[in-house]
Amino acid sequence: MISFVNSVHGAPDYRFTDESETALGAFLVGDVQTGGDWLLDMLAWAEDVRAGRSPAEDWSGNSWVAEVRPDGLHLFDTLSDDWEGHYALPGAIEVMLRYWAFLADHSSAGWKQRELAKWEAKRSRPHPLRSAL
Repeated sequence: MISFVNSVHGAPDYRFTDESETALGAFLVGDVQTGGDWLLDMLAWAEDVRAGRSPAEDWSGNSWVAEVRPDGLHLFDTLSDDWEGHYALPGAIEVMLRYWAFLADHSSAGWKQRELAKWEAKRSRPHPLRSAL
């Protein structure tokens, strides 16, 4: 189980109960950071692949490469040859939704609605997980 907390410096951080969860936590707080747009992209891609609307998606950030395929979310740290994580899509989506809620709880009033409206306007479609956001 991954949980999200504010670090002593006020930046998002994560806690985990299983070592296998660390890649997803590090990816979210390290590369996605507080970018609502990036997190909404990752959620949309994961849901689109899970639902069969897209065969695969990928993303590259500061130090992580994310591959979304029907068999899961696959994360590879480009700065460390041996740090990677593989997660089933439903579980990865659930963790990303919790990170979304954490960011919303620690942002200004209306942040969620503004980020979602901006994402949907830019992509000219409703977010596929709109009801969960």
